[in-house]
Amino acid sequence: MRRAFFLTFEGIDGCGKSTQAKRLEQALTERLFPVTHTFEPGGTLLGRKLRTILVHDELNLSLFSEVLLFAADRRQDIDEIINPALERGDIVIGERFADSSVAYQGIAGKVGKERVERLMDIVTSGLVPDLTLLLDIDPRVSLDRKIDLDRIEQRGLFLDVVRHAFLDMATSQPERWVTIDAARPMDDVFSDVLKAVLKRLE
Repeated sequence: MRRAFFLTFEGIDGCGKSTQAKRLEQALTERLFPVTHTFEPGGTLLGRKLRTILVHDELNLSLFSEVLLFAADRRQDIDEIINPALERGDIVIGERFADSSVAYQGIAGKVGKERVERLMDIVTSGLVPDLTLLLDIDPRVSLDRKIDLDRIEQRGLFLDVVRHAFLDMATSQPERWVTIDAARPMDDVFSDVLKAVLKRLE
């Protein structure tokens, strides 16, 4: 039986999570690892419907309501994609997980770090990634990479707080987190991503 492995990418909007996750999926598949790749919000049909609400609709969502919608998407992703893949012994690559809710809504959104952590523990049934890769970048650099900013990205200084929340989380849990400078060329970033993952898989 292969040992399942769950790794996540975290970081502010525009840091390169999707690009690096896709490259990692390809590199691991070429090395004959079984890989499942998912993302939030939108990895499931429910997630795609919720993504429209979370990212584009002008519903004036409260931050706590936002947490709950992300939580619904996350639980569906766990039940539909992540847990079945882990049971098969796959390497699961996730773009965002519970840490995003803690950083974005819990800390930056002032819903409360401990409050969101407690909620996420219930939502995930205690599932924690084996490895979390933080793609760290200054918000001014990351948002310059994007053409259309969604509702969350338009919060400006909000992302500075999110960035520092992620950095604090990474510092407090060095056994799980690896911080990578994402302001460099994509190939350099990917070299560090692949090195960190293969080291853990060994």
